[in-house]
Amino acid sequence: MNPEPSSTVMYLNGSVYSPVDPFASAIQVSGATVAWLGSDAAARSLAADGAVPRDVHAAVITPAFVAHRLLDGTAAEVGPEQGYGAVELLGRDPAVLDAEVTRARESGLIPLPVLVRAVREAGEIPGLATDRPCLGFDAAGATDREDLEAALTAHLTACTRAGHQAVILCGGPDGDGSPGLVATVLAAADAVTQHLGQRAFRSRGHRLVGVGALSPEHCERLADHALTVSVRPGAAPLQDLSRAGAAFTLATSEPNPWRAAQEVLQTQRPGHGASARAAFLALTRGVWRAQPDASPLAGQLAPGAQANLALWDAQSLMVQRAQGTAASWSTDPRSRTPVLPALDDPALPECELTMVAGAVVFERSANGGLGTDRAGRLD
Repeated sequence: MNPEPSSTVMYLNGSVYSPVDPFASAIQVSGATVAWLGSDAAARSLAADGAVPRDVHAAVITPAFVAHRLLDGTAAEVGPEQGYGAVELLGRDPAVLDAEVTRARESGLIPLPVLVRAVREAGEIPGLATDRPCLGFDAAGATDREDLEAALTAHLTACTRAGHQAVILCGGPDGDGSPGLVATVLAAADAVTQHLGQRAFRSRGHRLVGVGALSPEHCERLADHALTVSVRPGAAPLQDLSRAGAAFTLATSEPNPWRAAQEVLQTQRPGHGASARAAFLALTRGVWRAQPDASPLAGQLAPGAQANLALWDAQSLMVQRAQGTAASWSTDPRSRTPVLPALDDPALPECELTMVAGAVVFERSANGGLGTDRAGRLD
């Protein structure tokens, strides 16, 4: 059972990453929700009205990360002690998927399950063991492109008619989906769009997972169909995707999720890098925006958003962008761009506390060891 959220708590003397106030140093959580954020001076007056104040000693406060696990025996388990607040789980076996959903909930994470099961008719979907409006399709490893295109067209048609999101697995854990496979997916998307209309297809937010090499033309067609791609850090040309306006997320189950952002920032593969900010958003808010049933505020710290956050011990803060890339935001501190931990430091930020829906599900003890969560479990 997950711990209950605290009534009202005010974290002071921190650095809060928020689009609402880039200079915020305090954040108030009431129940399961972010209630307010701003300066320490303003926070102290609010604390006098009943909020429990807590000095975080210059910790960085960010939205919690979202992990990604393909349940094929290769992806590592993740937990709130790593700064994750949710985990997307993709599984072909309903029993295994249900067990992992239970394990995630017991650890304090929000599970985002996706059952991978091909269908040919919309009427098949209600009988499946899934309580979320999404259904996976395993396209990886297919050898007959003609048969694959027909099956994909049927699956995409069924999901579109049923109001479900199709989640198409294009590659394994290394994100090696080939350009030929992506072309097949796009051909199926063309067929469904011609049959059901562009508006109906685009409104479902269909996704591709495990995408690798992409041509600029692929990126433009992905954007035209409003297809979101989930990629492993360094596996796909993020700059081409950004130029085309195609949405992308980063998929990771790293023991420290900042490693994934660092890999994107420092990659030497031309066109595959991105700023630390873009990588961070693709690991947090971007993942939530790709979910078919998520709140518009999910994945960010703003009044009214669910309080899913993490506190980090970071040595320095800055705005960073990858070498050879341009950005629509300034790296000048006066530009009010929110800052993040500097990822050129070999010592990555360490998680000190993770809160999910207003409940502390992990907290590191003062001596650097593992503490207990609010339910009394040892982490």
